[in-house]
This record gives sequence, C-alpha cells and structure tokens, in this order.
Amino acid sequence: MGPSPWTALPVPSSDPGAQVVGRTAAAHSRRRRWRALWIACSRGPLAQRPGALGSAWRHLVARQARAELWQGDRLVLARSLKPGQRLRIGRDPACELPVADPSLSRVHAILEQKRLGDRDFCLEDFNSANGLFHRDRRIRAIRLRHGDVVQLGSPLKGEAPRLLYRHPRSALEQVVHLAGLAALLGSGLLVGGLLAAASVGGGSRIRAIAGPVKIFAASGEQVDAREGSATALPSLQDYPLHLRQALVASEESRFGWNSGLDLFGTLRSVLLGSGGGSGLTQQVARLYYPSVGTEVSLARKLRELWVALQLEVGYSKNRILKMYLDRAHLGLGTDGFEQASQLYFRQSARDLDVGQAAFLVGLLPSPNGYSPCNRDDPTAGRERRNLVLKLMHEQGFLSDQGLIDAERRPLNIDPSACRASTFTSYPFFSDYVLGELEGTRFGLNLSEQESGGNYSVVSTIDPRLQALAQQQLQRFLEGPAARAGLTQGALISLNFESGDILAYVGGGDYSRSSFDRVQALRQPGSAFKLFTFLAALARGVSPDDRISCAPLSYVAGCRHGAGSADGTTSVADGFAASENVVALRLAQRAGLRQVVDQARRLGISTPLDLDFNTILGGRETLLYELARAYAVVANGGQSVPMHGVSRIYDLGICQSIYSLATCPERGVTVPVGETSRQLIPPEHAQQMDALLAAVVQRGTGKAAALVADARGKTGTTNNGVDVLFVGYSPSLKILTAIWMGNDDNKPAEAASGALVAELWGRYMAAAADVSRLGGSAAAPAATGQAG
Repeated sequence: MGPSPWTALPVPSSDPGAQVVGRTAAAHSRRRRWRALWIACSRGPLAQRPGALGSAWRHLVARQARAELWQGDRLVLARSLKPGQRLRIGRDPACELPVADPSLSRVHAILEQKRLGDRDFCLEDFNSANGLFHRDRRIRAIRLRHGDVVQLGSPLKGEAPRLLYRHPRSALEQVVHLAGLAALLGSGLLVGGLLAAASVGGGSRIRAIAGPVKIFAASGEQVDAREGSATALPSLQDYPLHLRQALVASEESRFGWNSGLDLFGTLRSVLLGSGGGSGLTQQVARLYYPSVGTEVSLARKLRELWVALQLEVGYSKNRILKMYLDRAHLGLGTDGFEQASQLYFRQSARDLDVGQAAFLVGLLPSPNGYSPCNRDDPTAGRERRNLVLKLMHEQGFLSDQGLIDAERRPLNIDPSACRASTFTSYPFFSDYVLGELEGTRFGLNLSEQESGGNYSVVSTIDPRLQALAQQQLQRFLEGPAARAGLTQGALISLNFESGDILAYVGGGDYSRSSFDRVQALRQPGSAFKLFTFLAALARGVSPDDRISCAPLSYVAGCRHGAGSADGTTSVADGFAASENVVALRLAQRAGLRQVVDQARRLGISTPLDLDFNTILGGRETLLYELARAYAVVANGGQSVPMHGVSRIYDLGICQSIYSLATCPERGVTVPVGETSRQLIPPEHAQQMDALLAAVVQRGTGKAAALVADARGKTGTTNNGVDVLFVGYSPSLKILTAIWMGNDDNKPAEAASGALVAELWGRYMAAAADVSRLGGSAAAPAATGQAG
C-alpha cells in the first residue's frame, strides 16, 4: 500500500498538485498527550466499573465515528466505524465500502484508524487513477475531522462519489469545551471590567444623564411636545408594593439577592449581537451614566458591568430600585413610572391598581411595540400585561382569584394619551430622525431605551414650513381629496442644494396610523418618465426631435392629438402631455437597461424589471427616493445628500435638556456623509429642467403654476390608485414631493396628478410667502380644481 501518510511523502511527478494534509510535530505532541488522557478516561477503572455509575460514565465518554458515501443528493452507503478498523473503498464488491461507480478504481482508498486511541480516522489514496480531492485540491492522505467531505475522483467528472465523515464530540468533551469557553470569557469580562474602570471612573465622578433623545428644529425650537422634567415620587414606599413586585417578577426575579450582574444574559447579548441581557442594576447604569454608552458591543457591556458593580457596592437594593422606577422609559416620551402613570391613566403612580402596574411594567421591553397607541397591534399591550400578571402569580405575588380579577379588568387608557402622541409635535419626522440616528450614517443604538440615547439633536426641519405642510395636507384630505375618493397623503420638502429636509409629513392623523407613507412602496406612474427622458438625452435625443404618435401593439397613440399633420410630436410636447407612446418609443431608442441604470444612478433602490411596465411607472418606488432623484436635476446634475440631522449635543453637558442655549459650544457638527458628485451632465440637467417647466406651463401640471418658476411632473396610475406630483422652484431652492392615495389601494377614478399639482402649488405659494416675509403665512383655501 505504500508508506504511511504521516511520514515525508513525495508527491508523484505525474500529479504535482497532489498534497498530503497532515499535522505539525507540535500538533502530534499535543495529540499524544490528549490521546493518553482520553484512553485513561475511556478505558480506565471507572469505565470498566459495572453498574449504573460505570454505564453512565461510558455513555458520557462514548463517541461514534461514521462514514457516509454520497452520490449527488443520494446516500449510497453508511457505516459506523469501530476503533482500529481498516476499510477499503472502491468499485470492487469485495471492498468493505463498495461503490458501483466507473470513475473509481477497484480499490480507490483506505479508511483506517492508524493507532488505537486515536480520536479520528485517516483516509489515504490507494494509487487510484482519479485520486482524492478535498476542498477542490488533490490530496494523498488526510486525517479526517467531523464534517470533512472528500471527493473520490475528480470534481470535473460530474457527480463523483463523496465521503462524508461524522465524528461529533462526546458529551464529556462538549462539557469540557463549553466550560473552558465560559472560563475564558469570564476572565475576559473581569479583566476588561478592571481596564474599563479607568475610562469610566468611579460612580461618584460619573455625570448623570438628563433624559432621552431631544429633537430641536434648526431655529432652536423644541420639536418635543412635552415641557418640564421627569417627575418622581419622594420615596420607594410611595410606589405601591404590587408595582415593585410586578417589576421584580418581570424584569429580574433574583434582584433581591443577586450581585446585580446578569453575566449569562450579558454573554448572550454579546455573542448574539443583540440588545437586552441586562439586570435591573445594569439598566440603571445605562439610564443614569452616559459614559456607559448605548452601542451593542463588548466594550459597552464591560463598562455597564463595572458601573453596575459600583452601584451594588455603593447603594442599597431599595435605592437602586427607586432609581429605576424614577427614570425608566415607558413610551410616548415618558421618563419614570410617575410620569407614565399621569400620561396613561391621569393619576399618580401611588394609586395604580395591580393591572395598571402590570401594564406599565409590560411596556419596558418594547415601549413602542406594546404601546396602546400602536395601531398595528392594539392588543399587544393587554397581552403583555396578562403575561406580567401570570409571572406575579407564579412567584407568589398574586393569588388565583387576584389573577382572574386583574386579567378581566379593562385597561382604561386615557384617550388623550394617544392623541397627544405624542412625544413630538412632528411625529413622522421624529420617527425619521430616530431612524437616521440608528442607520448607516450614525450607527447609534437606541433600541434599549425607547426614543432614548443621551443626545440632543438639532434637526434641519423648518417649523414654519412643517406647520404649513401639515395644515395644507390635512385640509386637502378633508376637502378636494375626500371628494375624489382619496384618504391619505404624504409630503416631503427639502433644500435641493444642501439636502436639508425642511418639512416631512408621513400621513394624516398619526394617532390613527403611524405608517410613514414617505417611505412606502407606491407606483410612481408618469413621474418615472424622468429617467426615460434622461436616458434618451444621454443617447443624443434632443427635446425638439419628432417622435411618432402612432399606437404600438400594447399602448394607444397620443391622447392629445397627433401634434402635427405628419402624425408626430416633439419630445418636449410628449413629455409635457405625459404621452405614454412617446416614453415607450424613447425607451426603445435608449434601451431598457439604460433607463433602469439611470434610475439606479439617481438613487432608486427598489426592484425594477426590464419591461415596459417599469417605463410607464408600474413598479413600486419610494416617494423619498423620487424626491432625491428630482433634486439631482434641480441641483444641476449633482447628487443631493438628503438628511434630517445637522448637529448633536451630549445631554450630559447641558444645564437644561429643554434649551439648547444651556449647552456649551461642544456640540458635534454632523457631516452630510457623502461628497457631492456629478451624476448627470449639467447640459442634460438643463434640458430636463426646461422639460419639467413645460409640464407646468402647458402640460398636465398647470395647476402647480401658482409658483411662477415652478417645474415638476405629475404621476397617475391606473384608476387613480396612486397620484403624485414632484416639483421644485429654482428661486426658492425648495423641492417638494407629494403623494395621495388609499392605504388599501382602493381606486379613485376621479383623482389625477393634476389634483396633487394643485395642492403642490398652494403649498409652495404659501412657502414662498413664508420665505419672503420671514414668518408664517395664511394658507390659501383649497378649491379642488383638477386642472
């Protein structure tokens, strides 16, 4: 059979690529020591002992190797392997592992355990014609490990047989391995905590934070609706006993006697890269000390553990519990159980009954998800309350009858809590800002503190334009839009040079639906033609070129006349009148791939197929991305980095969390995140600008002409399911995109893009007055003229 594969084996000259997969001398030395230890364990006196103890030990150290031969997806042969066994593999029926495959040699390879006591088996090529392959490399021999797959024959010869080797660790080995890993991680946490002390400092020297994220407008006006600071009861005894019992039962049943450090939860959080995994004391550390941080990382967990340890040493359990009750975040911008009780029940936390206390405690893991104002899942809060009640019952805090009575009691949430909805004057925009903070631009982790994170954020929002946008959209939804069968709308305005978001309205009544329609997938209709005409301009088409108005097999001819006696129309007139047949002919000339590439270049990320349905706006896009794409044209072809955050302060350095004037000049000016790039040639942007101006001057967007220099494009889908207008004013440097429709996609055949163009014109005309006068302007009355 040849020399052992573990000696210096020459590589045959006929196959210089063949290798021997083996071990170094040091590895052999380690393996000899482990082999001796394992033989002692598996064959020693304890293993030979009769009775239950010997049987249990043999089961603990037992391990079974197994060889499986596969061909394609079919298991051909499986064999359990015994210590010291030697098996031949080949197409000869006399082989112990026969495989009827012509690509194999009669005896193709040898599978054997070289020495008794070795953990694993070795596989050696028996001078076969087609060889052995491991990870696409030819080998002469290999010491197999659990999960190894070796191909018998060349991978180029179709579905060659494969040997799959299985030999999992025994129960004892797994226990030893996990124990070693736990010891290593525990040592790392201890050492890391000591090192983190230098950066965190002592508990008395750590500055307490002032509250969760606060959002301010560019003018310094606070976006949050709340005023004043969080309230707290004077002593722990002022909080009812059943509230404290509900908190301990739900959050940490071992709080009264443990060390305050949830090591297993911390390990799980770090290893899985998720939030949570913190005991009450660790949560207090996060709530009160900004130096702990909020990111999901091992470093933050170490800082958290170190501060929690200092709290446990320096404060009593009752003091720590009181600190948590005073500051925990419970949704809708509330800080502490007293403030939450006032908001949800219009009463002091002193007067909470057991069901109300369980409800508030149930909010802690996800204040937004379990909120009674969550229209997506209105029963989540009740179900969570009942779960907390069951935990109290299981831990002896609640009798059987008490559990039944508490579960039957209604929540009786004060209706004004959701109408206040809430924690912000501009709820859709605040949701967007929090998403931007957690997105790729900043990467902050706010998930463990509802709307929280130790920051004061200066946003780009203009309160005058925001109020105007909310007022105009709501008035239109109640008037002309309602008469046309439309129930929802969305609006976004931005400075198309800087990318600052000036107004952001994701829908009508936020308390009824918090779904953000600026970020919703909707069909753009003819607004998508921007990309088709840009692709045509890139291929050398001129706005004055003549295009045939004759119908195609799948679309009618020009709807607004042939344009001339020869049955053609100009590119400019076809765009102004939003003629589908013109857009399709230009797409054929430019190429469908080039149209989609143009959309991608300008920031459209949603799926787009290479078909005529995409050209006519039948594929879903985001209003947010459409606004960004049109802003590129408005900005002379340069990219526009849209954003809602311009500056961030650490709340810990501000004297008052409700006034930016009390913050030292140490705020961080936030970079826009990307360098402006020329996405389309300036001359193409100028030509497109003229085409968009023609839409308002003599095309489908005439209703937007309340602004003298308006440019834009209407969009209407079949049966008026989606209607929109995207446009801008060069003099105002403001671009606004508006969508209207129904959340259930109900048709509104009386609706058109012209209707939304009217709303756009009235809003932008009022915005021009605001810009000119430097103050608020009365919104013009909506007439509902479709134009």
